[in-house]
Amino acid sequence: MADPKVRWAYANMVTDATPEFYIEHLKRLKEHRIQPYFALTSVHQLEQVERLIRFGIYKGPLNGFFSMAGGGAVGVNPFDWMELIRRTPHGSKWTYQTVFRFSWPLAGFAIALGQHTRAGIEDNLWDAQKGKHLTSVQMVEKHVRMAQEVGRKIASGEDARRLLKIGVWYETVEETLFNLGLPPNRAKGQTGSVLYPTDGKLPAQKPLGSDGHPLAGDMARAAARA
Repeated sequence: MADPKVRWAYANMVTDATPEFYIEHLKRLKEHRIQPYFALTSVHQLEQVERLIRFGIYKGPLNGFFSMAGGGAVGVNPFDWMELIRRTPHGSKWTYQTVFRFSWPLAGFAIALGQHTRAGIEDNLWDAQKGKHLTSVQMVEKHVRMAQEVGRKIASGEDARRLLKIGVWYETVEETLFNLGLPPNRAKGQTGSVLYPTDGKLPAQKPLGSDGHPLAGDMARAAARA
């Protein structure tokens, strides 16, 4: 990136992500029972994915990553990162990534809030100190150490398959919305809040939050015990 020509070429990279492109690819992935992994750059694109689900274009688990890199993407402001975490459905799984030495504060931020991280030389070549190179393996090992310092468990390969619901598909829009923790679609002419029907009884006690939002659950349980 020290070469102005390289930096300019990098600045001009764009993502081919028109509706014609991604709707066709979602169709082909479903035909071959391949679960998509959504690559988003902002909370506004998360709204687009929700519309794909509500219109029945995609019916399955929701996994992906937010890329905070390049023009038009979320930058390095922690308030923007927090908004992404706040808005993701509780039944979805996301990793958070940026580039170069910004990777380390973002990794610490995500790990502390129970989120998932990404590491490797595609995104970054450096340690937190300027001039010190790390390999992809060394970056993963550092993420593991960071997680262990704040008491976060490291997922095994089997854990990852379970969390991402590999091989799982849903048959209807309603089933997809329910499993993602999103409210149902409105019926024609329906107004007011859209909620799932209940029997009016308090549910059995269970952990709050989700795998994507464990910190909120931990805090709520601590407050309930106080």
